[in-house]
Amino acid sequence: MSGGSTPCTPLPSGGVLSRGPVRPMSVEAMRSAVIAVRAGAFDGAPAATDVVAQVAATRPTVAPPSIGDLGRAAVVVLPAHAGAGASAVALSVAEALSAYRAVQLVEFADPHRSGLAAASSSELGVDESGWHRGRRNRIDLARRVTDRRSVDDLPAPPSTGTDPSEGDGLLVIDVGWPTMAMLSGSGWTRALQGRARLVVVSRVTVPAVRQTEHLLGVLEVPAVVACVGSGRWPRMVTASCGPALRAARAAGRVVPVPVDRRLAIAGLTPDPLPRPVAAAGRALASLLALDPSTVPDPPRMPLREFDDVPGVAR
Repeated sequence: MSGGSTPCTPLPSGGVLSRGPVRPMSVEAMRSAVIAVRAGAFDGAPAATDVVAQVAATRPTVAPPSIGDLGRAAVVVLPAHAGAGASAVALSVAEALSAYRAVQLVEFADPHRSGLAAASSSELGVDESGWHRGRRNRIDLARRVTDRRSVDDLPAPPSTGTDPSEGDGLLVIDVGWPTMAMLSGSGWTRALQGRARLVVVSRVTVPAVRQTEHLLGVLEVPAVVACVGSGRWPRMVTASCGPALRAARAAGRVVPVPVDRRLAIAGLTPDPLPRPVAAAGRALASLLALDPSTVPDPPRMPLREFDDVPGVAR
């Protein structure tokens, strides 16, 4: 080499570095190595994969909690398709129910997809269980702080956080995930459709009602349907309804939720919901048939409350 520099001394054959190409470790191999080190398995000890198997075998098996374990009535708001408007419907139902009891509204969407991020009137920060908490009148709002890869990784709803003098709060869940993924999960979310009151949210379009029909056919219990859009359905939308949706309309279990232009642009904020949307929430709450011992029957609202809601029977 020029310049009188000292040539590098090559490493011995048993050195740390090798001349061959270095293959990156897989995530599973790295995980196995970490578990092996923590278990004290080094050279001459059993293989790391054996240690992983031993550690997994010694972990206690805990059954995932279900809605029945929560000890309170639950309403689950399910979007029939993407962009249905489920968060607005969930908030309107929660506000209607909060007139009688304390309500906890829990959203399971990833933080960057949250529809309730700005809906609290006061932010309370992150609690010890990792939920972002807030308040909106008598509603306790809880949102996830971290993303989850699968519905099976979703935690159970947090503790109610309400005043003990108000008793156990009602639980309203805005799932924030594709509904079919929620219902096919192996964790506690699978128990939702058998133990909770369901509200399915759909737009008034042909593709939307087709997806709603499919979802209603999958659910094991009858659901109330919130249709976001005009109360007068176009003829082609009505013609696209299947037997489940036609039966729900005939039974009066379909409630129109009008589209509010300001709400569509600004999203949910601490401001009160538009009166027509709030009225639709009260109509949905009255159809949920919650346990009378948990929630008193809502009084019949004056007809003028629904003057701005197209399609509500008068």
